[in-house]
Amino acid sequence: MSQPITDESRSLLTELRNLLLEQHKLLLDRERAEYEKIHGAVAGPRPLLALVLNDPQFAWLKQISTLVVEIDEALSRRSTAEQPVADALLAQARQVMRPREEGTDFQMAYYRAIQESPDIVILQCRIERLLGI
Repeated sequence: MSQPITDESRSLLTELRNLLLEQHKLLLDRERAEYEKIHGAVAGPRPLLALVLNDPQFAWLKQISTLVVEIDEALSRRSTAEQPVADALLAQARQVMRPREEGTDFQMAYYRAIQESPDIVILQCRIERLLGI
């Protein structure tokens, strides 16, 4: 029989979620700036949301946003998620949040972003420390 998500895992997932949201914001700002260099300014939050949801240039960011949503669902008050779900989310984060020169589309785009931004590097270090990777 599985056990409920432990307080330790709950705390770890909450901290991870917050770091992922910070990183997602930095990556989104970076990607928006790259987009605007080519296509001109994005006129506000709605057009930006449309780009994030539909433009291939932003598609790689869905890895992080999906992970955040899955963590939120597992930690919600109504959730019946048990410890194996928390363990799987942490394992997934350890896999996803590894920038690589060669790997998934996300890992390669993330690798390039890390090469260009000290702020993204700092957050990556915090994520790695939290996850023990």
